[in-house]
Amino acid sequence: MVKLGGFIITHDRPVILIDTISSVFNQTLKPEFIWIIDNSEGLETDHAVASLLDPRIRYHRMGHNAGPAGAAAKGLELCAKESVDWIYWGDDNDPPFRNDCFERLLAISTKNPFAGVLGCVGQFFDRKKGVIKRVQTRLLEKKEIVEVDYVAGGMCMLVSSEVAKKKIAPNPKLFFGFEELDFCLKVSRAGYALMVDCSLFLEARQAAKRLNFERPLYQKKNNLIREYYSLRNLLMISDTLTLKAMKLRLYQKWVLKSFYGFRFGINYGLKNFRLIWLAIYHYNKGVSGKTMDLY
Repeated sequence: MVKLGGFIITHDRPVILIDTISSVFNQTLKPEFIWIIDNSEGLETDHAVASLLDPRIRYHRMGHNAGPAGAAAKGLELCAKESVDWIYWGDDNDPPFRNDCFERLLAISTKNPFAGVLGCVGQFFDRKKGVIKRVQTRLLEKKEIVEVDYVAGGMCMLVSSEVAKKKIAPNPKLFFGFEELDFCLKVSRAGYALMVDCSLFLEARQAAKRLNFERPLYQKKNNLIREYYSLRNLLMISDTLTLKAMKLRLYQKWVLKSFYGFRFGINYGLKNFRLIWLAIYHYNKGVSGKTMDLY
């Protein structure tokens, strides 16, 4: 029988974390253990986890906010030392959306020996343009499994223990934003396949009412600091791919976005402009890791 372990990344959300832990252990195929990778600076999360008195739960305190990238790298490192076949990569606010996700995803692994990452939802990635491309609903309706380039956060990512044992991990210097993309591209370059279950994918889209969703060319962002991390990190990832075309397209696209933001008012436009150019400046100066709070 396939053996599953995992880790959940958390940062100062003990109540949400406890609910997510419960959801994970309520799966029809339960993990044998879950590491809690705590980015919190206080002790509330530590106390909340300890109060559960569950021997399946293990706790690692990072000691600082290492972001999702640093915490995921540590989670994969810890799980690689365990005797499991697959590793669940989870976030504290994104539990599996169904209680049979693990069971259905791991059924894929028994049929595909070269699978390195499994997920409920995935995307394609255009390496020349540096953009995420949506998997069309009609493709999902025709197939049982689709091979993708990227399984995003909160999409029930399962990682083969072989991948973790080879020390393939996201770059901790990314801190936040596209750390899963960085990881998935590394897994692909190592020769593994990334696969999603089409039925789960469709069910997730139906639940979110996004079966016929068309991504707009640009929409106003609620949190522009996330935009800063997205651009800076995509530029960093472009270095690992050694694709000059991708970097050039990123510069072209985001310079245009820095001016287009003024369509939503002077205050939004100025903040958008400043953060985009700060991301470009920091990338070129080699500034990485956490540079500003997300909220």
